[in-house]
Amino acid sequence: MLSRRLLGSLFCGALALPALAATQPPPNNLIVKVDGVEVPGVVGYSIQFSRQPIPKTDSRRLDLSYSPDERRLILTVNQNGLKALQDWLNLSTDGGTPTARVVTLTARNLSEEVLVTWEVSGVMPWTLSQATAGQITDITATLEFLFDRMRLVDASAK
Repeated sequence: MLSRRLLGSLFCGALALPALAATQPPPNNLIVKVDGVEVPGVVGYSIQFSRQPIPKTDSRRLDLSYSPDERRLILTVNQNGLKALQDWLNLSTDGGTPTARVVTLTARNLSEEVLVTWEVSGVMPWTLSQATAGQITDITATLEFLFDRMRLVDASAK
């Protein structure tokens, strides 16, 4: 009798495995490193660059925050990403001057082949947006950064 129950339990468990595997989240195909250290919890990114020429008659020398070029790196992170970037973000709001960092972004396909790698340097925190409501199990936040320079390091050719 006990062996039938054990076999029945094992059989039901074996049937449940495919359903469990189907509900597992896909692997994170995005690798983000800040100054060479991998940052967990980054679930998406956007790089925005738009060249806005300065007229030759404009003699002002303004810093990056007044640059007419649009240079923004936007990261979507979960609570793990916030924790990993905590010190850098807190320094921005504590009245200090955060250190400019180098951020490397690598997007891979499901076979873990590199699709594109960007290196963005002179990266400084700019804005943070996060909202929650209702019953909360996970959070996501949107972090915007300004940057000085971006380089396309690698892109796969098909």
